[in-house]
Amino acid sequence: MSDETGEGAGDGVDSARHRAAAELVDRYWRNVWIDRDLSVIDELYTNPTTRHTAGGSRTVTTAELKDILSDGLRVMRGESFTVDQLTVVDDVAWLRLTLSGVSLATMAPTKIVWLAQYRLAENRIAETWALHQSGLNWVG
Repeated sequence: MSDETGEGAGDGVDSARHRAAAELVDRYWRNVWIDRDLSVIDELYTNPTTRHTAGGSRTVTTAELKDILSDGLRVMRGESFTVDQLTVVDDVAWLRLTLSGVSLATMAPTKIVWLAQYRLAENRIAETWALHQSGLNWVG
């Protein structure tokens, strides 16, 4: 299977799974980080959901997740994102993504790269493992 399109494996189920995961990831990043719309969290995540980050692992409700994400939205305004790679196997999606925007503290342009792994259940994100780093460029 090609990581970029999900095509080529000869298995329509794998292609459909990849497309569904890609749509879910796109909706999350576009609605939350670009449009700043946290109301979609209830549609995109299971309730509760588990998060694993540099700050530790926690199981939270979608209401708590909205509070956590609102903290991030207070420090950066996302303008665009690029899915650098998305790989889907069974119920797990691995993502390498670049988020471009403006630091609201300095008003300077910024890029943040993300590595994320999502466990999906019933076309929602049930569990997330995520790390991010600013000042890194995947391309070169």
